[in-house]
Amino acid sequence: MPLVLESAGPEANKMVIDNHGRAHVLSVSETEDFHINKDNGKVWAIPFEGLNPAGANDYVVYIKNTGDKDLDLTHIYCTADTAASQVEIHKVSGTAAGGSDITPVAENLGSAQVPSATIQSGTDITGLTNDGVLHFMQCVTVNKEEEWSPMANIIIPKGFAIAILVETATANITGTVVLLEAE
Repeated sequence: MPLVLESAGPEANKMVIDNHGRAHVLSVSETEDFHINKDNGKVWAIPFEGLNPAGANDYVVYIKNTGDKDLDLTHIYCTADTAASQVEIHKVSGTAAGGSDITPVAENLGSAQVPSATIQSGTDITGLTNDGVLHFMQCVTVNKEEEWSPMANIIIPKGFAIAILVETATANITGTVVLLEAE
């Protein structure tokens, strides 16, 4: 026979424990992104618009963690005005040159938090060495937004950097990177 535990009061909550000792409960869960954004305001959108690479295989976005906590890349949204444009996310080293600073936008509009990071965009960010391809993203259809969301996020520890490379010259890339500071 199941055991029923009740709390006192007019809006009593019940928990049922079955014959196998398992509790039957109603629960609500939230994603890590939502939790961090709601509680700490440390989720940011990093927009880049109309980046027309100077040539094939140019870096157009650079993110380096300069803080003490890990930064997680959770999503990339991207469009291209050239069909079959391939976008690559690379682990990089070196000193970025030729880009302009991007101001991240807090996804919690009440937050004044900013990430401890160097974030740049440009049409040909140089000075970087490709230390490995992390992921590929294909913008197959002209001006159709593609979404890429890694299963385990890309974790950028202190002192490490990633860069987005566009394989197709004159691809004219627009998009957003979503970044959070891990707890």
